[in-house]
Amino acid sequence: MKRFLGLAVAACVSATTITACSGSTSSPQPTPSESVPAALTDRNADGAALANAWFELLASTGTGSGESVSSQEQLTADSARMQPYLDGAFQLQRASGQRFTKQNYTPVDIDDYEISNVVETQPRNDVKVVRYAASTPGAIAVDEGMVMSGELGPRLTVLHWDEGAGHWTIVSHANYNVPTAAICDREPITVTHELVNDDPEVRKLGESLVSQWRDITTGKAQQNVLAKESQIQLADGQGWPNPDGTPIKWTPAKSYESKELVTTRNGDLLVASYDAVVPDIVMEGEEYRGTVSPRLLTYLRDPDGKWEMIALANFTVPRKVPANVDCGSQRAPDDPAAPSPTK
Repeated sequence: MKRFLGLAVAACVSATTITACSGSTSSPQPTPSESVPAALTDRNADGAALANAWFELLASTGTGSGESVSSQEQLTADSARMQPYLDGAFQLQRASGQRFTKQNYTPVDIDDYEISNVVETQPRNDVKVVRYAASTPGAIAVDEGMVMSGELGPRLTVLHWDEGAGHWTIVSHANYNVPTAAICDREPITVTHELVNDDPEVRKLGESLVSQWRDITTGKAQQNVLAKESQIQLADGQGWPNPDGTPIKWTPAKSYESKELVTTRNGDLLVASYDAVVPDIVMEGEEYRGTVSPRLLTYLRDPDGKWEMIALANFTVPRKVPANVDCGSQRAPDDPAAPSPTK
């Protein structure tokens, strides 16, 4: 469990927006001195083993002493440590609004983790989609200066077996964890979010796929773009496929607006992320809010050249506040005008 000082409840979290870039070749081999989680080098590892290996790799960064990373040098070393295990199409989306690609990824500093409720699908023999719940008590997003929740929350991870590197790589990862406190005794470590290799053809393809998904969401198009082994994850914990095999029940949205598209590609894999506004959408009888929320879409091109969606991470939250969640104000905690939290 990490130790931290001078904490205050964080009411507002800043988001980082980035622009499109393209992926490229296979990941470089890790150096022999690296300690690699065994499952990442096992071509036949199952989804549970790979989810645990991903978090074991994350936990191998940072100080490992219970203290959070406090230097630019350590953060740079941690980012470099992760690079061999990130696919060229890699994108990571956090519920806080931050997005990362391979070139600028900054790992959360975690020591402890727990994985449960694993659901695995395999769209192709070298691609796995893993949906699960994870808790990371004491985790700190050092570039945001935020302490993250230690509660179990959903994750959605797509992995690709890199034959040249001889291990699994992360194609996309949706992290639904949220900040619960700010570290006030020091400034966040500065992270450069500049990206390279802005490829107009990759961006054009991403725009086309997102436009296609918008038409499906609004009921203007009826084609099925979901791969047979695809998975969907919502912010409230719901996910598909259902255990009983029933399809997701939803009604078309009245409109669908996407902003700040980021598209990355590595061969037959493509990841698109953006901010979406989808008012009045209903899934499984539950109405969801029409505020801006992130999306993370992962595609795989089939042998016929068709792009099929293999993973969809939707960060929109339900309109109704869950019974076990406190209602508060976005004002600062010491603001006398802020109302007291209520159930």
